[in-house]
Amino acid sequence: MHDITVVGTLRARLSGPITPRYNRADDEEDALLARVLITSWSLATGRTLRSDVPPRLLTEDELIAFWADDTDPVRPRSGA
Repeated sequence: MHDITVVGTLRARLSGPITPRYNRADDEEDALLARVLITSWSLATGRTLRSDVPPRLLTEDELIAFWADDTDPVRPRSGA
């Protein structure tokens, strides 16, 4: 018979509330990536986001209008 007391103790020690860890470097990298993606999409489409609020506070409709890809999908050739 296996001794499960060690496993039980380990689980008790490891279990507990999961608290998010915030890393300032990760936050700065995320902000830089967001700026690069928004700028690239703005240049490619000519669309802009409102500048009076941060992007995370924009409405769902505003974000959809900005990120929507209006290009037509490639249509299959007829008769092929």
